[in-house]
Amino acid sequence: MISFGYCTHEQYLQAGERRRRSGARVAYSLLDVGDDPSEESIRAFEDISFTMRSANGTFRTTFRQRFQDVDAGAMKWMETFFDTDSAIEIQDRAVSSGLTSWEWADSVFRRFGEARFEASDILAELIELSRGSETYILEPGGLPVQYVRPPFAVPLAHQDARRYPVNRLVALWAKRRFAKLDLGGHWMEAAQERGWRLRRISCVHPRVRELSRRNANFQFRVRNVFDEAGGACDVLRTMNIFNRSYFPAGELARGARAAFESLRPGGIWIVGRTWEDDLSNHVSFLRRSERGWELLGRIGTGWEMEGAALGGVWE
Repeated sequence: MISFGYCTHEQYLQAGERRRRSGARVAYSLLDVGDDPSEESIRAFEDISFTMRSANGTFRTTFRQRFQDVDAGAMKWMETFFDTDSAIEIQDRAVSSGLTSWEWADSVFRRFGEARFEASDILAELIELSRGSETYILEPGGLPVQYVRPPFAVPLAHQDARRYPVNRLVALWAKRRFAKLDLGGHWMEAAQERGWRLRRISCVHPRVRELSRRNANFQFRVRNVFDEAGGACDVLRTMNIFNRSYFPAGELARGARAAFESLRPGGIWIVGRTWEDDLSNHVSFLRRSERGWELLGRIGTGWEMEGAALGGVWE
């Protein structure tokens, strides 16, 4: 079988509901919707982001009102421990496009007007290299994630389904061709010197970019979820990242240490995951003391590694 891709905005918008199941066969360059997009273009951005997969295999799945109950739970504990007129520091990490950060920030700023809110992810943009009729989409580090040559848009960071052997052959050819370019460490400059056009494509939700322009207390930045922020924040959220499906026990322990070192004493860590089968959230609200964590409450069954965090045993 062959599966052709969506390589233009017109193709994608005309595809209707079919586009939601298209995954990596949508050209990631279509994430570029400009600074003043229509609501239809924003929805297209969200649909593409929903199925986007980064080079490390992580899906950037998110959708509107995904954390509505988490936001409400966070607000309850924030109002319990912090004055609403204080300039609390909030960090929301591993947020993909930042859509859920934007929704949370809306309620935060209405209640905590002086709060400073940072949304972050390890990936904020992609780089499009194009020449003639072909395009490579790369992460900033130089790893190719997609090859586009109409009518094909094929993933390069992982293999397409076996039922699409022609797509897999196109991807194999594209990876070999890219390897022969041998661009080296300064790959952007080297590609441009060889006649490739370079364009940056934001992976940040348009509403997030708009809010960061409008409100100086809100920003989106590139940050590793394992960063230790030196006790810089009062509230830290890390949803759908510190899970057994992504990391072994040792790395999860490192993530908990990073959260501990990032929060001030008395700070709140919001951590958990969304179950795929019913999209329910299972979250633990932990408060940092001088020596460890205190459990404040849960949504659902809580974070799967809650016991390890409280007891310090990660086996």
